[in-house]
Amino acid sequence: MTARTPAQAAAAPAAMTAFLRGVERRAALFAALQCGDASVGDEALVAALQVFAAGARQWPVADWPRRFWSTLLAAPALRGAPAQSGWPAPFGSLAGLGRGPRAALLLRLVAGLAEPDAAAVLGIAEPTYRLALQRAAPRRADGSADADAWQALDQAAREALRQLPVPRMVQLTQMREAALTVRGRQAEIAAARGRRAPGSRAGRPCWLLPSLRAALALCVAAFAATFLWPDAWLPQRASSQRIELAALPSTDAPRANFDAATALLSHRDFELLLFAQTASATDQALLRDLEFYAWYAAGIAAQPASALPLPDAAQPLPDAPAGGQEVGNATP
Repeated sequence: MTARTPAQAAAAPAAMTAFLRGVERRAALFAALQCGDASVGDEALVAALQVFAAGARQWPVADWPRRFWSTLLAAPALRGAPAQSGWPAPFGSLAGLGRGPRAALLLRLVAGLAEPDAAAVLGIAEPTYRLALQRAAPRRADGSADADAWQALDQAAREALRQLPVPRMVQLTQMREAALTVRGRQAEIAAARGRRAPGSRAGRPCWLLPSLRAALALCVAAFAATFLWPDAWLPQRASSQRIELAALPSTDAPRANFDAATALLSHRDFELLLFAQTASATDQALLRDLEFYAWYAAGIAAQPASALPLPDAAQPLPDAPAGGQEVGNATP
């Protein structure tokens, strides 16, 4: 078996390798029975493997079976008349069939394709494919379908696929590896010529990297020079001082924006000041301590009613008002 390099292994995805490994036995038997010569069938299979491996990336995975069998049938060795009759004994009846009916029969027995897929591979409609399959089916002397001969062909195809000799399996593996290696080399040649896949980096000229390195070195040197010789980048001056001091010119004193009367009228406590001029001595004392009383009243208002001090129960109630009325009750 031929060994592949890492680049060639990367060029052959695992999905493609698995697909070809699963189809190579059927394809080899199909090609040999279609042309009647195993060696000619192998040449057609190698060519089909190379063509399929080169274009598989362009097709959806679901289309791979139809694409592969169409590619194999398109090989010139399988499209012409067989040069010699080399069909083994179980498949001797295939020699009397035409190329089209024989392909229709082998697509069903060997390739294992359903009618829609087999018709798509041949490029014909399903009714046409069914007609070709009926013409290729074994028949008795009276022209009726021979079910026993059909079962014998089906069993012979299964046994040929199941009992494949080990040297033949190794040969098929080498054919698959060779096709994938050729495909990998074609990808490398295409990459060397600049035909890269979309999204890959384009080839850069050989002078680009040295130029970028030289520009980077020049920028680093210029940046370091600003720290080593800082005075070299400043304007030349007669004085050695880098900072100059100058006194500001004298200015006039700020002028008042309004007179004393306007200042009094715009005072925030103008009403309080006006009341202090006409209040009594007792009220003036209260005004002087107004901030204290305001603080005390705010503290009392913030306390809950249950926390306020209650009057002493032993303290006598105030006298009843004149006129014979009690506090809180009115008597006639």
